[in-house]
Amino acid sequence: MAAAALWLVLCCVLQAVTSIVVPTLFGVAPLIVATGAGVRRTVTFTGVAVALAIGAGWRHGLLGNQAYWARVAAEGVISAMAVVVAGMCRRREERLARMTAIAHASQLALLPPLPPEMTGIGIAARYRSATREASVGGDLYEIIPTGHGVRVIIGDVRGKGLDAILLAGHVLSAFRRSAVATPALEQVAGEISRAIRPHLGEEDFVTAALAQIAPGGELTIVNCGHHPPLLRHGGGLQPLADGQAALPLGLDDDFTAFLTSWSPGDRLLLYTDGLVESRDQRGNFFPEEKIATALLAADCDQALDTLTTAVHRHTGGSGHDDMALLLLEQGMSALSRPTGTPPRAATEILGIGAPMTPITLGSA
Repeated sequence: MAAAALWLVLCCVLQAVTSIVVPTLFGVAPLIVATGAGVRRTVTFTGVAVALAIGAGWRHGLLGNQAYWARVAAEGVISAMAVVVAGMCRRREERLARMTAIAHASQLALLPPLPPEMTGIGIAARYRSATREASVGGDLYEIIPTGHGVRVIIGDVRGKGLDAILLAGHVLSAFRRSAVATPALEQVAGEISRAIRPHLGEEDFVTAALAQIAPGGELTIVNCGHHPPLLRHGGGLQPLADGQAALPLGLDDDFTAFLTSWSPGDRLLLYTDGLVESRDQRGNFFPEEKIATALLAADCDQALDTLTTAVHRHTGGSGHDDMALLLLEQGMSALSRPTGTPPRAATEILGIGAPMTPITLGSA
């Protein structure tokens, strides 16, 4: 509006100090206002512009000139077009506002806010959509307390757009249903795979990693073609993988569980490929040492803030894939066991006491 008002002032000065009378110049002001000031203000400037055009003609004695009135009519047409443009912009903004509200509702339905703590386990989560206009995409995560322990899923739906969001919703729905009722975590993965198969296209699938945190610090991991979770123990990172390749959800129903453990203060990072496949301008993957450094932060929220900032700097803010991060930290209270529950034998917990083979995250 300030720019349009300044334009009108300049037109008045031009026609006051010279003999040049161009009524259509006044019509530019409503066009300027129409870009963002609304219909009412555009109509107001339209009236002012027409009045000033007629006033300029009166001052120069042109009111009896037919050619002059033709130019005034042209100025009126331009102003009317500005009102139409303002109305179109207004309707587009209202439509965008409704779509944004729907996107936020979808995000809350798919990725509801997680509590900062659950049964002694600290929790933090972050989500970044590769599409700036979107709040949510094809990545997903959830954490649910059950009678078998705290169960977690993180996954990545192949593809983008509305179809990926709908498929992510089916995965989460199946997980929430099966995680509570199914005793074994690998069976949960199988039930999810069967549940989503009717909703898959010819080339659709979902990679996922499931985790179960039992009282006493035992971890059960089921990998469905996904990047292995990372356990930060001390200052290093250990990928939780048993070396057996598994197909994604929707392509197989038979999955195996990998058992290990964690200690108080350890952190478990579950993530999607938007983290480890982020590249800089030279094509270099996001380095593993930056992940380890970020996870040394004072708390889980600060760790993920540090990590997402580091990824943003590495990619220059041009990430090409969605990124979901879920960070869990074991507190002392997470070690408590239900009364009468005997500890499992050490031979049942695979991987304890044996160093895990490191992997190159960028090629995972």
